[in-house]
Amino acid sequence: MSELDCLQCGACCRTGHDGRILVPEEDLLRWRRLGRDDVARAVQPGHFGLVAFATRPDGSCVHLGTAQGPHACAIYTIRGTTCRTFAKGSPQCHEFRRDAGLE
Repeated sequence: MSELDCLQCGACCRTGHDGRILVPEEDLLRWRRLGRDDVARAVQPGHFGLVAFATRPDGSCVHLGTAQGPHACAIYTIRGTTCRTFAKGSPQCHEFRRDAGLE
């Protein structure tokens, strides 16, 4: 199997409307400290009583897609904890890829 390239995939950022990409309170506070209230406000109800990144009508994260490409993250340098800790090639990565029809 060839090396996975996140900029050619984006499946983990297209998880549907169910609030899977969780945003811990620490991220909200960090974004506000950075003067990025826009990012802190771009949330929706998520699982476990937390908030999650807001999604577009197609189920993709509102931060997905830049001039660099459709699978690039607009807030990559300040992305949330869930995104920073998500492991490329992990079982969950492959599950999202299967759900997206990429495997």
